[in-house]
Amino acid sequence: MANDNTITCPECGTEINVSEILYHQVEEQLKKDFEKKSKKQEQKLQEEREALEAEREKVKKEKANLTDLVEKQVQTKLKSERDKIEKSVRAQLKDENDELIKSLKEQLDEKSNQVKDLKKREAEIEKLKREKNELREAISLEKEQEFTQKLNEEKKKIKQQADEANDLIIKDLKRQIEEQKEIAKEAVRKAEQGSMQRQGEIQELELENILRELHRYDEITEIKKGQQGADILQCVKTENGVICGKIYYESKRTKNFNDNWLQKLRDDNLSVKADVLVLVTETMPDGHDKFFFKDGVWICSLWEVKGLSLVLRHGLLQVYSVSITQQGKETKMEMLYNYLTSQEFSGQFGAIIEGFKALQDNYTDEKLKMQKIWKEREKQLEKILTNAVSFYGSIKGIAGASIPDVKMLEDGQQTTTALPASN
Repeated sequence: MANDNTITCPECGTEINVSEILYHQVEEQLKKDFEKKSKKQEQKLQEEREALEAEREKVKKEKANLTDLVEKQVQTKLKSERDKIEKSVRAQLKDENDELIKSLKEQLDEKSNQVKDLKKREAEIEKLKREKNELREAISLEKEQEFTQKLNEEKKKIKQQADEANDLIIKDLKRQIEEQKEIAKEAVRKAEQGSMQRQGEIQELELENILRELHRYDEITEIKKGQQGADILQCVKTENGVICGKIYYESKRTKNFNDNWLQKLRDDNLSVKADVLVLVTETMPDGHDKFFFKDGVWICSLWEVKGLSLVLRHGLLQVYSVSITQQGKETKMEMLYNYLTSQEFSGQFGAIIEGFKALQDNYTDEKLKMQKIWKEREKQLEKILTNAVSFYGSIKGIAGASIPDVKMLEDGQQTTTALPASN
């Protein structure tokens, strides 16, 4: 019977004792009814008690000696009435409870039969689902095996075609590399023949450009090739256009310094009669790492020539200005010599050169850093492009014409293929 009165919740699986639930429900209902009827009986008894109390007071007044007897009779009557009421209520509750339990038991039997039918149907549905999933997995496995087999066959074909094409490409690239090596050797040989001469010409042109940009109002004259003399003559002019001095430049770009250059520059100056002589050299003499004055000639490197030319030009302008106001005291050459060989000139020019050197060092550092960044980005871009083209080529080879052409990647494939040949 306990098992027949127990059901399982389909949601949470909890076993529920229907008899206990029904008993508690009936018990609660009976309690409520009993309490309700008890309240009515108590109310009625209260009314009768009040009446009796009134009567008692009346009797008390009339018959004081009969008080105890009346009270006993009242108590006896109340107890008798209470017993009757309780018996009546209990009998009524028992009848109602038996009828309610019978009805609930019938409903419980009906619900149990419905639950059994529901569980049977759920079992059938689960069986059908399992058979359906097994059939679907079998079909999916069969299709997957067919697709894998076809994919492997296509990969083998693509790999074979790619290997054949790569063999031809590699052979062609090797031939192109050999040709490029021969061309490079020939170019290096020709470059070495004219490199020394071109290096000298490049420094001379750079010196001329520096002077023209730095001194736009002066007259900068290039000594043509084949003519006797140094390389560049600078005629320093005042604001009024009056020539107040000349600076004669000789450019040398060799691995070794030659002291004979100083004598040759002085000899060349016999016809030009310049006020200041400057030798711009890539290789400084032993024991010197910056500009200095020797045997009537200023010797400096190309990166020092800007500062030196500014100071020398300023000196010529000052000498000219002094010569105008103090004519006859000293000759212009003596004044210029005294100024250019003074401590003031050396200090001023040294400060200018140090500023230029610091500026050049910063520029060189920034240039190297930027070249490093550009090179890293170039490698990253090349790597991304190569991987993108390779991925696109793999998909294109597998899917064929079903994949639409991407113009940028099609161009990228051509570019990537051509890269080894350019090297």
